[in-house]
Amino acid sequence: MLLIALLIVALVFGLLFFGRLAGARRALIMERWPAFLLGALALFTLVRGGGWLAIALAAAAWIAFWLTAPRAGISPDDAADAEAQRILGVPSSASEEEIRAAYRAKMASAHPDRGGAHHEAARLTAARDRLLKRRKR
Repeated sequence: MLLIALLIVALVFGLLFFGRLAGARRALIMERWPAFLLGALALFTLVRGGGWLAIALAAAAWIAFWLTAPRAGISPDDAADAEAQRILGVPSSASEEEIRAAYRAKMASAHPDRGGAHHEAARLTAARDRLLKRRKR
């Protein structure tokens, strides 16, 4: 019964955690899901008393984390697009509507008329323009 309660708590925590993450971070975690799954299994095994198996699973999680790392050698355009996505907090697969919605939400607090800084508003506008321009290509 305690195990079922712990699983329910873990599921609720996972849903809240992923719901609160920004799109770019959520995409990073989803790219490396095997490592996170193996890490969770290692923790579960450690709690259940399987020391050596937990160590083996943790090592496998570490290996999976580094094997699923983004590859070096991305082009400057890809790096600039990734930076724009990070600034707006949208995934690479975001639609025009999602980009515009993220821009409006962030600009609501970053606009100089609302107490924000001019350079932050300019960064948001440049990020939006870059991502929308890429969609038109």
